[in-house]
Amino acid sequence: MKSQILKIKAFALVVIIGLSLSAFGLMEKKEKSFLEAHKGSLWKFGEPAEGLTIYAQINRSESDPFEIWVYNVLDGCYLYERISEAGSTEVMENRKNKVQIKIKENADEHGIFTMTIDGNAMNVVLDSYEQGKLVKEEKFVLNRTYDNVDNLVVCKN
Repeated sequence: MKSQILKIKAFALVVIIGLSLSAFGLMEKKEKSFLEAHKGSLWKFGEPAEGLTIYAQINRSESDPFEIWVYNVLDGCYLYERISEAGSTEVMENRKNKVQIKIKENADEHGIFTMTIDGNAMNVVLDSYEQGKLVKEEKFVLNRTYDNVDNLVVCKN
């Protein structure tokens, strides 16, 4: 009888400890997605003096995954766009170190951005499709930056 009571107490203690650890997140932490892990980070490609500069800021929201600023050499200002405004946007994959976003331009054309981060470099692959067929693949690397995009001169519409 005493051994059964001890077993019940031991079992209850194990359950209480397990619930406590679970409640405090000490057992297994949920892995953050790419957008959660890198939200607010800013990435840069090129310099204005080189004729092409692009800033990309990652957002947490799948409905608004990132926004970009592209330097317009002719006007000396940056064109700003939220990717969600570019067309139909769908986050196809959002894992720890990889996000894949499909942007549909129209019924026949779409692009798929695949982004991965390795340290201070964001590798981007853009696959462009027309009528369901891959027509072009572009690869480029953006570097992490701490520039203040609030100081960029944005072109007026």
